[in-house]
Amino acid sequence: MLSWFPGHMAKARQAIKRSLAGIDVVVEVLDARIPDTSRNPEIAWIVGERAKIVVLAKEDLASPDETRKWLAALRAREPFCYAVNAETGEGVEAVVEACSSVAGQIMLRLASRGRRMRPVRAMVIGIPNVGKSSLVNRIAGRRSAKTGARPGITRGKQWITVGRGIDLLDTPGVLWPRADDPAAMFKLAATGAISDETFDPADVAEHLLDVLRERAPDALASRLKLEDVRAVGGRELLELVGRKRGCLGPGGVVDLSRAGVVVLSDFRKGLLGRVTLDPLPQGGEAT
Repeated sequence: MLSWFPGHMAKARQAIKRSLAGIDVVVEVLDARIPDTSRNPEIAWIVGERAKIVVLAKEDLASPDETRKWLAALRAREPFCYAVNAETGEGVEAVVEACSSVAGQIMLRLASRGRRMRPVRAMVIGIPNVGKSSLVNRIAGRRSAKTGARPGITRGKQWITVGRGIDLLDTPGVLWPRADDPAAMFKLAATGAISDETFDPADVAEHLLDVLRERAPDALASRLKLEDVRAVGGRELLELVGRKRGCLGPGGVVDLSRAGVVVLSDFRKGLLGRVTLDPLPQGGEAT
């Protein structure tokens, strides 16, 4: 059993609930590669009736065609839904405009009740390492929030005042305390939402290579310099990576764990192709 719901995440969940008392808009950040798996099922009831904007982050790592389908499916239920690449800023302006649009409606309601005008308070929420802080940094126009490849680097809440009358609250990533879905666990591990110390990188990488040789054979073949990756299994591909990248132990035996780390690193950087691991549910409707 993986240990992937550390104590600080349980505390973060309680802190988020307390912070929501003064929040006007919730910006829920999902990983475009796993739009369904990266959605914490608890967030819906934590957020309640507050206005919500959904962001598919890291869209540059996901299949463009699949991202378009996911956006269409999500917008059927949640009209304010956007795909972004926080590193380049693509799509971020649309998120800011949506925040301003929703905020304007909220301010009008406050004015009608005789309340004084104030900055709109927006909370950015999502599972670890999904791209929340990178989005906040891009919106703020400076590196105000800590970012990093390790999940859970944002341990405490951080208020950031940005232009256009919006205050943003970055929050720690929160995962739900369950580990009973092997398929979800694989996707979370492959994309970096779960700490690498909690799983065997060789097992995850082998499974990932089996997926990639079916979904992104050209990109994988190009990276590994092979003509046909579909004719080779995931374990053989992992061993090949180990030999090519010098992941060798005593006697020249491939260190599969080290090779697994290499594969996962390449995948997370987009070097093995733009792949969406979550297929759209049958019927084309997102949950």
